Amino acid sequence: MVVLHFIVVGVVLAILQTTVCMRTPVSFVTPDFYYVLVAYLALRLDVLRSLIILFPLACVLDVLSGTILGTYALICFGGYFFLRQLAGQIPVNELLYHLPLISLSFLAVSWAVYLFLELLLPGQQVAWSWWKMLLRMLLVALCSYPLFFLFDLIQKYSQRGFLSWSKLRLRSDNRRRRA
Repeated sequence: MVVLHFIVVGVVLAILQTTVCMRTPVSFVTPDFYYVLVAYLALRLDVLRSLIILFPLACVLDVLSGTILGTYALICFGGYFFLRQLAGQIPVNELLYHLPLISLSFLAVSWAVYLFLELLLPGQQVAWSWWKMLLRMLLVALCSYPLFFLFDLIQKYSQRGFLSWSKLRLRSDNRRRRA
């Protein structure tokens, strides 16, 4: 159930980001909600479930964004494995310690994907601007805390079963009892 809920949340965040927040594919004042979800998956869920969630998210982002196909897949999977590797090195597992890590990893992964795409398709990319990327990094940092709180609530809700056994009060015998 956790996987299904986070796939739906990821698709909703992708639709919000690419249709409501992003006026053009190269707009820079849009919060990257998908990267906060990638960071949450890297820091809180296991590898198999995270990759099952990331695959449809990357596909939806690539289709909805209108940029070079595979760009968001590189960012999602690159950011996931980069954050997963760095989070293993940090002994504290608190969100406030991970916020700078999430922001700096967003900047590093975006820069690496930009260099990789510039190598493959020279002259086809929008020029890199540090102040625009620092602004986007700040937006990722500002969105991280409330979205992590929301993702924690979704994970807690989805791990809870549909039927609570304490409410059913199953009895082992077949006799009628009077209360």
